[in-house]
Amino acid sequence: MRVLVDIVHPADVLFYKNIISDLGASGHDFLILARDKDVTHDLLDAAGLDYQTIGKSGRKGPLRFATELMRRLARLTRLGMRFKPDLILTRNPAGVMAAKLLRVPGIFDTDDGRQVGIYWRAAVPFATVITMPDYLTDDYRGRRVAYPSYKALAHLHPNRFSPDPSVRSDLGLSDGERYFIVRLVALAAFHDRHARGIDVDLRSMIVSTLSETGRVFMTTESPLPPELADLAFPLPPHRMHDALAYCALLVGDSQSMTAEAAVLGVPSIRLTSWAGRLPVLTELESEYGLSFEYTPDRREEFEAKLRELSSRDDRDRWQEGRRRLLADKIDLTPWYEDLMLSIARRSR
Repeated sequence: MRVLVDIVHPADVLFYKNIISDLGASGHDFLILARDKDVTHDLLDAAGLDYQTIGKSGRKGPLRFATELMRRLARLTRLGMRFKPDLILTRNPAGVMAAKLLRVPGIFDTDDGRQVGIYWRAAVPFATVITMPDYLTDDYRGRRVAYPSYKALAHLHPNRFSPDPSVRSDLGLSDGERYFIVRLVALAAFHDRHARGIDVDLRSMIVSTLSETGRVFMTTESPLPPELADLAFPLPPHRMHDALAYCALLVGDSQSMTAEAAVLGVPSIRLTSWAGRLPVLTELESEYGLSFEYTPDRREEFEAKLRELSSRDDRDRWQEGRRRLLADKIDLTPWYEDLMLSIARRSR
């Protein structure tokens, strides 16, 4: 099997890396085409995966989105004609558009569905198969293939990931010292237009509150101001999940890291105008009690919950939520590999 993997975001690396490693070790061939965004290349390098760079993240808007999409489509198609894939894996519209032009199956994965707007509308007409967690229920004319899992369990299921306890000493922490991770995103993606997250004033309040009971490490998509530079997460990006697994609380406005914290049994609190709109985070809160989210107009409730969570150590409670989650969800990687092999056989 020859597989072209279209990667546009760091989360795509995490989603696909074990699939690529497993099937690559079994003799299947992969062409990874990666967009230069944030730590995407760092994660690919840390995973030991070969890739070609096509495209770079930049400023967003309707015209820029369309221009980047068409440029990526052209390069994916041109390189795909040389590689001759049996299928294309993607979480981006350009990947399934290229698959249609190359007349091969395009497998499009989403964990947000219609909530990401134009990305979704641009991808769905061209996808051969649409994979998604089973909490998304639309059928999409029979192309929906659902899995009882989360995107984060493709790389953080216990079958795939064991946190390295040396991360505590690498972070300069003393034995038993509590620490917190603050993750702030830029909200610069096209589907984030008009979205609001944690502003400068609230960021200061968060740092001040957390610092009362532990160390604070920050990871952001935008550069930190000089007064917060000493809080920047000091380790390479691929060590973040080791650090996340042992932290007391994740605070921020990021969807991906919120879900990652939950599957590791770490509580999180999130403030963003996306609160209540993404089914994965609603399920993590209502079913497993591992995440708490608030819209900006509920800031006082957010602050009260932040003080409560940062001052208490309820690790047994969070681990019980994780045990229930893992009992309900599957290791996504072998499920996805079986699906790919089945689709490739049918298409020949």
